[in-house]
Amino acid sequence: MDKNTTLWKVGIIGERGVGKTSLISRFVFGVFPPNGNEDLSLQLVRKKVNCTKKNLEVLLQEMDPANLSPKKIENSKAVILVSDVTRMDSLDAVERLGKKVLDMNPRINVVIVGNKSDLKYMAEFWMEEIKCVSEDLNALLYGVVSAKTGENVEEGFTYMCRKIVKGTTLI
Repeated sequence: MDKNTTLWKVGIIGERGVGKTSLISRFVFGVFPPNGNEDLSLQLVRKKVNCTKKNLEVLLQEMDPANLSPKKIENSKAVILVSDVTRMDSLDAVERLGKKVLDMNPRINVVIVGNKSDLKYMAEFWMEEIKCVSEDLNALLYGVVSAKTGENVEEGFTYMCRKIVKGTTLI
């Protein structure tokens, strides 16, 4: 990494099966992993994001909700809390996890994502419910994405970076 590059760590947090690894794979590599991707390890990967005049690299870290610690959270620029729109319990978990993260770092940027928008016909919640959780957690932004089709994935990450940059001085 050269001296003109800014590196941000972003934690990806959510319950098992919500699509964290698939979301990272879609954003970083542009592909949806094959079935059975729970064995695929994308614990820590980098991607350059074009959202500023300076070079920005995002270091994505998939974080296990059971092992969250202040040390992991304090060095993160943001966390993306991922839920599965076909499982209401995953949105409840996002709210719990968000509160836990904010207790560890009240200044962290929070983003809430409902994954699997391609399964809208099976959805147990949608934007209105995500918005409520977003407001409760004072999230930077929220939305629905599909790691499978790629819908809103690249745009969502880029938009997140732009919103953070607006409130940050890049040195």
